[in-house]
Amino acid sequence: MRTAILLFLLFQFFAISAQDSQGNDYYFGDNFHFSGYSTDAQTMVRTKVGYITSAKYIWHIFDSFDNTKKLPGKGLSATPNSPIILGIKLNPKLKNFISPEVQNFSKKYNSYFIPDSSDATIIAMGINKNNHQDFMYRVIENDSIELVPWSPIPALSMSYGAKETYGDIGTFNFPNKLILVEVKHRKVYNIRDGYILDWRKNVRPILDQIIARGAGQYGYFNLLDRTLNKSYIQQYDKLTGVPLDLTFNKDSISSLNLEFQNHETIPYSINLIKKTKNIVDTILLEWWTQSKQFEVSNQYLNEIGEYELLIHKTGNIGKYGPDEVLRIPYRVTPAPKQFSATFFWSTLFPILCVSIVIIITIFILVRYRSRKRLKKLEQQRQALMLQIRNIQSQLNPHFIFNAINSIQNLIQKTDQERTNYYLSKFSSLTRATLENAEREMNTLNHEFQLLDDYLQMEQLRFGFKYEILNNLEVHGDLIEIPSLLLQPIVENAVKHGIAAIGSQGMITLSAQQVEQDLFLCVSDNGKGFNVKMTKPTSGYGLRLTEERLILLGKLYPENTFQIHRTSNSGITKICIIISDWIAKP
Repeated sequence: MRTAILLFLLFQFFAISAQDSQGNDYYFGDNFHFSGYSTDAQTMVRTKVGYITSAKYIWHIFDSFDNTKKLPGKGLSATPNSPIILGIKLNPKLKNFISPEVQNFSKKYNSYFIPDSSDATIIAMGINKNNHQDFMYRVIENDSIELVPWSPIPALSMSYGAKETYGDIGTFNFPNKLILVEVKHRKVYNIRDGYILDWRKNVRPILDQIIARGAGQYGYFNLLDRTLNKSYIQQYDKLTGVPLDLTFNKDSISSLNLEFQNHETIPYSINLIKKTKNIVDTILLEWWTQSKQFEVSNQYLNEIGEYELLIHKTGNIGKYGPDEVLRIPYRVTPAPKQFSATFFWSTLFPILCVSIVIIITIFILVRYRSRKRLKKLEQQRQALMLQIRNIQSQLNPHFIFNAINSIQNLIQKTDQERTNYYLSKFSSLTRATLENAEREMNTLNHEFQLLDDYLQMEQLRFGFKYEILNNLEVHGDLIEIPSLLLQPIVENAVKHGIAAIGSQGMITLSAQQVEQDLFLCVSDNGKGFNVKMTKPTSGYGLRLTEERLILLGKLYPENTFQIHRTSNSGITKICIIISDWIAKP
């Protein structure tokens, strides 16, 4: 009995780790490991503590958490990791096992690295015959496959010198795999604990990225991306993918940030072999890190020399073979020589001053000529705009004259109701036409609305049919065309086209897109005309439209404005084609 208590006191305060801070091994032993918390009697700091109990006297774990018993070296207010009091037993001869904590939501679970592929036995001392139905367990493989779903506790046992039954979670062995064994209370999920067991053989660190800062277009770049670092690296290790000849100038890179693949169960040690001024030195940069990132300090990047980073599982590097250590060599070379201050002031400064004077002179001349050219272009544009507005001013009386003729004809027919409606439409349309006459451009939808009002007005007089088709790929409010561009053509289609056939007449107004070209077409089934005539007799408005298109071509030299006429088989069609008018999506 006394021997067991002494053995318990000997082990209960050891941290559960692979090696001590000097890299010396110790063995798991014929014991069970538990986790808990206690308060140091001197510092009054509460910390997590590993408790080790002999496999022959397992019931002693309850003494560890019985605060009424005063044992030598025992902390204050000792409590188990959870009411489950989960314990684990590995191969007694196992050494270099590792148990870093791994975060699982709000809990942290201990993990164990089992390099000899031996068994792991897990028990729950807080589970007994009175409460075992309140608990469940599960087993997860590689954080992705549920080997055992949440299930009742497998069995109750009284082995290892136990005085009462305890929960026997099971003995596990999964070579080359990572396993999570988790136990929880059925109703209170916060009462849970677990172990992560790692039987994987490959312990050499695997890099995801090496980010170099202080270089590259954006101030940093990934050295493992072969397309970004031709001037820094020429060769990569075929097995690990790390650079073999990383070379950079002093002060060109401020830091190297190593990013590893997940290694939550295997903490790393990082050493640096430094050879500068023919002196070789080995520096321990990190003894224990579970982080995915590690930054190489600037002080090891700015001294000329040869370096090699050695990353491996935590411990003395002499214990690991070549296939267990990741090596990243790099070389810092002298920075390019800088010109002296004397050379700069005596030679470069006069040249620089003359160059600045020449550049400023050229800039002033170019700017003057550009402004003069822009002023001339603006004057030409204003002249073209005046000519276009002059044509528009001639088109407006032409439209009004035709509309008044239509009203006069209705009055002669003594059709008062239709005359009044016509006058109402004519009034609103005239107002809209005069307002748009001052605009250089108008949306296609607005132009079509004006033409729709006009055709409704003329339809009262002649009784023809009409349709307006918008077949563009973009919305009509997003396309602008010269104001009142189609008005004269539509008037001609009414007056010279379908006026003579009345209700048999049909006018079609359409907008189509061919690639980026805009086609605006007006067709009717009237008597037509001879398209071979140099000056068609179809009306004064059409001639003014042709003159306007010529001026628009000068105003917008990047586009061409064409008019195309066809008249055959009882269909007369006039299209205005504007090239490259619709922007690419």
